[in-house]
Amino acid sequence: MISIPVLKKNIMEFVRLWSVVTVVLLVSLVFLIGTYAPDGKALIMETAFGDGITDHSLNGILGTCFFEWILSLVPFVYVILAAAELAAGGLESGELSWIMSAPTKRKRILFTQIYFLGISLLICGFLLQPQHFEAAGFILLCLGGFCLHFCLGGAAMLISCLGSDKAVAVVTAAGVPAFFFVLRQLAKIGGIFSYLNYATVFSLYRADDVLDGGIFFAWKYPFLLLTGVILYWVSMQIFEKRDLPL
Repeated sequence: MISIPVLKKNIMEFVRLWSVVTVVLLVSLVFLIGTYAPDGKALIMETAFGDGITDHSLNGILGTCFFEWILSLVPFVYVILAAAELAAGGLESGELSWIMSAPTKRKRILFTQIYFLGISLLICGFLLQPQHFEAAGFILLCLGGFCLHFCLGGAAMLISCLGSDKAVAVVTAAGVPAFFFVLRQLAKIGGIFSYLNYATVFSLYRADDVLDGGIFFAWKYPFLLLTGVILYWVSMQIFEKRDLPL
């Protein structure tokens, strides 16, 4: 159901951005491991995050600093820019109009765009191999990160399919998750703000769900995937029925 020529075009167009984001994640991971002190001190990271680090083990530091911050935010730079370009950007530049002038269904074209976005995120997660970290927990947290960004990517793709201005799509797609992330940080304050946990998608991706040996991720991760699938499906329906200039 995918279009091979469109897929090849996407790979050539986004390989540099994808590589930069992947390298940033790998360097951040190596840095956190390299600055860890076996005596249980978080060193540089403890200074940066203050009381946010309650578990000073390597697992705790990576869970708080890498998975809940870096892995939650850095890949979304790629997701926003890619989703905005794959739909709204393609319409604005006329590339998609040119592609759709060929005997290729709109649904197949957009499915290829979604397939590329999902697979590139999955490969990025596989490259983050566990080092000095409990392998099963590391893999589960990487899987959770993929589920989170698959869901956020669905929202970004929906926003991109609703318009044909790349700049507007980027700003809107960045603003929505940024708002949710701020809500999650406010929820960590506690008190009356704790209820904000129920209003943000980021509360479905918590390192403690895995590191504490719980099973909450068993329903959170599938929920994120299902939400992403629904958002991508809605995006395809909207894109297919839009009145586009060809």
